[in-house]
Amino acid sequence: MCVLWMEVLRDTDSVTVKLGHIYYMHDSTESTEDSFTLSASIYEIERRSLPVTISVTVIPVNDEPPKLTRNTGLEVLAGEEADITSSMLNTEDADTPAEKLVYHVEMPTNGMVALKEAPEEGILNFTQANINKGEIIFTHEGEESGGFGFTVTDGEHTSPLYQFVITARPLTITMVTQEELMVFPGTRQPITSANLGAVTNEDGNEISYSLIRPPRLGRLILANDRNQYEEITRFSQTQLESGAVFYEHQIPEEAFWVVRDSVELTLSSQPAPDVRHILPITVSYYAAHSNISSQLWKNEGLEIVQGQRKTIDDSILDASNLMASIPEANQDDVDVVYEIKRFPDHGRITLGGQDLPRNAPSFMQEDVNQGKLEYLHDDSGASSDSFSFRARLKSEGQGVASPAESLVLEEIFIISIKRRGSDPPELVTTDMLLEVLQGSMTILTKRHLNTQDEDSPPDEVHFKVTKAPSNGRLVDSLTMDPIADFTQEMVNRGQVGFFSDGSLVDGFAEFIVSDGEHQTEPHTLHIGVLARTLFLDKAPEIKVKQGDDETLVTEEMLKATTGGPVEEDILYKITSVPKYAAVMVDRQPTSAFTQKQIKEGRVSVRFVKSTSPRDSVAFVARSRAANVSSVLNITVQPLANIAQDPLLPQGTLVQLDRKLLDASPLANKTRASPTFTVIQQPQGARFVRSGGDGEGQPVDTFSQRDLDEGLVAMEILNHTSGPQGGVGQDEARFLLKAHGVPPAECVLSFKTGPYNASGVYPVTLLRTPSEAPSATPTSPHWRSSMDWPEGNPTTTAPSSSSPNGRPRVSRRSNFWSILIPILVILLLLLLAAILAYYLIRKNKTGKHNVQTAASKPKNGDVASTETFRKTDPANNIPMSNIDAKDADPELLQHCRTTNPTLKKNQYWV
Repeated sequence: MCVLWMEVLRDTDSVTVKLGHIYYMHDSTESTEDSFTLSASIYEIERRSLPVTISVTVIPVNDEPPKLTRNTGLEVLAGEEADITSSMLNTEDADTPAEKLVYHVEMPTNGMVALKEAPEEGILNFTQANINKGEIIFTHEGEESGGFGFTVTDGEHTSPLYQFVITARPLTITMVTQEELMVFPGTRQPITSANLGAVTNEDGNEISYSLIRPPRLGRLILANDRNQYEEITRFSQTQLESGAVFYEHQIPEEAFWVVRDSVELTLSSQPAPDVRHILPITVSYYAAHSNISSQLWKNEGLEIVQGQRKTIDDSILDASNLMASIPEANQDDVDVVYEIKRFPDHGRITLGGQDLPRNAPSFMQEDVNQGKLEYLHDDSGASSDSFSFRARLKSEGQGVASPAESLVLEEIFIISIKRRGSDPPELVTTDMLLEVLQGSMTILTKRHLNTQDEDSPPDEVHFKVTKAPSNGRLVDSLTMDPIADFTQEMVNRGQVGFFSDGSLVDGFAEFIVSDGEHQTEPHTLHIGVLARTLFLDKAPEIKVKQGDDETLVTEEMLKATTGGPVEEDILYKITSVPKYAAVMVDRQPTSAFTQKQIKEGRVSVRFVKSTSPRDSVAFVARSRAANVSSVLNITVQPLANIAQDPLLPQGTLVQLDRKLLDASPLANKTRASPTFTVIQQPQGARFVRSGGDGEGQPVDTFSQRDLDEGLVAMEILNHTSGPQGGVGQDEARFLLKAHGVPPAECVLSFKTGPYNASGVYPVTLLRTPSEAPSATPTSPHWRSSMDWPEGNPTTTAPSSSSPNGRPRVSRRSNFWSILIPILVILLLLLLAAILAYYLIRKNKTGKHNVQTAASKPKNGDVASTETFRKTDPANNIPMSNIDAKDADPELLQHCRTTNPTLKKNQYWV
């Protein structure tokens, strides 16, 4: 509160107040409000005014600096987060509230300061109010020792730089107890905190155990709420302390006395570093166990029927673990001896058929192993019996050693006695199916027929056949005689067989089981016949269309059957893997498949390499009793349209286009122009270039684009194979290729025959054969002595127009059409020159009476004098057949087209 100085006011009059000589002075406290009360008095008239209260508001002034009252530092678990509270860090300011006291923090050296509501985002400023409300946390990361520097400000004053020290305390796991685990053989033993006692230096931290190396001789199991056990590889400290974690030992095949085992574990409790620990385990017959009464390897006791004899063998009595208690090097001369301490009350013990002597009854483990020890019941009405014995080690050639000199076990052998005829026989066979090979005999075993009768021996348990099988007969395997009654003992000895009659029909045998007093319900033994022979039906090849991913293998392509009424499922085993293709089941490569999968449409083939048009796969088809080997051919089917046996005229040039070969479907699928490669030329034709450079030249490879542009033709020769003057068969083989698909072989099969000008052909003819002109007997024939190809002079045939409107002829026809006119002209000029030379010489010598020809007579007149000279036949001049179409047009203008009539004694010269 403020202090008001009123001493002056009591003596001051109104004039002083009016002059402003009265002041209020604050006492410098942090109070912001004050008040005082005044009253006015006139003493002369003794009058006084009512009191008046004047309120004073003090404007605060920030003149106090913040004072750090607590800075204890922080201790935090390594890697964890912790609150920064006001008991650790606190600042006070007399004239500034906590909301305005701001901490400015330097970057921490071993972690991060953050708000609790946003722990992932670091902050460098906060208020004292945030600390008071528990909103500030520190997350450790890095070094154990560190902290951060900070200052505190109230807006006017700033404190010096302080250091807030933060120390990280690592979380550690410590093993406090680690006793060895003792386990009795073949039992489960709980693992307690005495075996695995681990703690952390922080209360409440859970420890988990992870299995690194499991035990060799057993397993770790966990008991659940239903008292069931499951194998585990991880458990917690809580489960361990509750007794739910067990080590279960698994009995090995070989006897032992003591064995060592261990479990390697990792103990973890974040953020503490992991700790590895090995739990030693000792499995020994010395270990105590409340539920085990015998320390022998086997002491199972004996179950016997009243009045019967039964062998005590090593399956129910075995002390081999005693042998394992001594070094292996000493075991050769040692055996286990059993000394009878108390004989059975209701029976006898015999060794090799003789009763044990009463004065020194003993037998060896070797006697038990050889089946020499027997118990014979006295046929009394007792339900149980027993005898006690002492088992120890004994060296050969020495007397029985003193019990103090060796390990001695004293135990009781329990014998349970069942009353004769009390239990009916029970058929315990799990496999009631007998499979026999067609036409052969199969022996029945205990797997097919086996009974369980506690009070009847096997020779007293009879099988009586009530319904014989229809596909064979039951026989005695020794005599091969049919049987309808046999015992379990005969089955055990392999004396009962079934002989198949050779059919593939399945059958069954119906029978009952009896022990003389009890009889079971009828049972059925099913008899299945396995076919001796397997029949395979397969297609010559499986075609995979070009561009297809796969082709299903159907039963029309591949089917194996036994021929019986009930088909077996055939297994196909691939013995030779294809090089370029793959056999798949459900679109996955496989090395085996079944007939059922083929029937279900799950088997397919595809080409995986685009290098060969064909492949093959070798396989073995197997039934349960037969097999057959074969090879399945796989061929690529061309994706093209190929003409089927078109008739092509001989001696023509045929346009090779889509009418004959069309691979446009393959082009559309691959988006590329397929190519044809000739791998087998036809016998009576050849493929040539049509148009452009190299016209008429043979071609072996061309593309679909070449066919579409008319650049390929097929020349049909005259000397094709086939009957003379008839229709012949021919073919050409191609390899059709395209990018990304396997190649395929395609065959263009066609027929050839003589050209018929009036015939209609399913192709475009680029050139047709010409017909040779027939000469009349009076027409002169010019014969040529030149050697013509093919043995005869060649004539040039008129050709049909090509697509561009120009006639197309062969090179050979062009050659002869030029040469023949030239030779004819030269021959005529030579004859004219010889004739002129002869006439001139005759006129000069005068030896010949040659008259000048008279003037040309008028029409119808005949000269009175005829002048002529007989000419010699010019046989030495070669003649040639001249086609009017090949002659020179200018020469033909000067030649007669008809032969004039000769007069008497006139000759052609």
